[in-house]
Amino acid sequence: MQKIKRYPLLILFTLFLFVTTVADMCVNNRVFSEMENKYLTQKPAFSWSQLFKNQYTPKYETYINDQFVGRDWWITVKSVSESAFGKIKNNGIVYGSDHYLFEEYLTTDEDRIERNIGFLNEFVQTYGNQVPVTVSVIPSSYAILGDYLPTGLHNVDQRAYCEQIRSQIESEWLDLFPVMTQTAADAAAFNASREPNEEELLAYYRTDHHWTSYGAYRAYQAFAASRGKTPVELETLKPYLYYLPDFYGSYFSKCKLYSALPDTIAVYDLPVDSVTVGGEQKPTLHNTAQWGVRDKHAGLLWGNADVTVIKSRNNRTQEAGKTSRVLLFKDSFGNSFAPFLTYNYDEVYVVDLRSNLTPVSELMSQVEFDDVLILYNFLSFSSSADVARITY
Repeated sequence: MQKIKRYPLLILFTLFLFVTTVADMCVNNRVFSEMENKYLTQKPAFSWSQLFKNQYTPKYETYINDQFVGRDWWITVKSVSESAFGKIKNNGIVYGSDHYLFEEYLTTDEDRIERNIGFLNEFVQTYGNQVPVTVSVIPSSYAILGDYLPTGLHNVDQRAYCEQIRSQIESEWLDLFPVMTQTAADAAAFNASREPNEEELLAYYRTDHHWTSYGAYRAYQAFAASRGKTPVELETLKPYLYYLPDFYGSYFSKCKLYSALPDTIAVYDLPVDSVTVGGEQKPTLHNTAQWGVRDKHAGLLWGNADVTVIKSRNNRTQEAGKTSRVLLFKDSFGNSFAPFLTYNYDEVYVVDLRSNLTPVSELMSQVEFDDVLILYNFLSFSSSADVARITY
């Protein structure tokens, strides 16, 4: 007994293991982690066959890791300790200045880019004679907010790759680099002189990979102008604007930086006649049930559905006897962008090829469009195999 007392750390460690093991057995498994914005692994079903094939043990280890009691607290402790040692990145996320988080993106799939350019050109060759097609690639935040990046981060040069895409694409091209650069500059100027009770403007979120609603609006302005249309003034939309505070986005979910500053989502709940998502009529433009959870952004335009159709009477240049329509192919960046289009078109069709169950050829044969916009974030365009579905 005296010998055991000589090793208090061993006693404490053994006691700790015992307490956590008992706690793990008593606490119910969680299905979803709000902090990490992911579904947690559930206890795998045991079988001797999987055990002997070494398939059960890895699954059980993943389960234990996900369901470890106090997991959120331990994640915070890890983040605090790493910051104390001066670590400036975690899990592929880099810590910038002014509380900005950025993705470390050192290489890209050039073959995938070439293939996706080919798919878009195939679409343009098939339908370009019947409807004007515009392609635009959205730069990621690190490609625009260079002043906030830590020294020595050598990410992929998105501007160079976008120039390559522009030179090979056979449709109209909308260059968003100057648009987003000016948006970031205008936002910074506004924030420097804003009143204390005014919400700040950002081109991109600090904790998430998406552009903000303001960034999306500025891109909408550029698209409308490129099509010879007058964009709606942002001031006109203020009656439909409200804010969702305490948004921790995808970058935070990856790095769990304890000192991260939460974002605020500006939601434009624009008046519409109907919203159909995947063939189902919805009561509102956005899924307000998402406002109460961490991943609030997923509520915009009901997330990434197959085909979403917005019909409204917002179009200020509506022609008698004619229904104008625009088709938007998009990733999740388009969810904050699409509603603005209702002020220039009677019907807005939104297609997410990642969820697409309706053949594009069927949609193109059934509906007459005035414009088509293919809008992708650079990281999506350079990695997604789903772009191929635009040719189906």
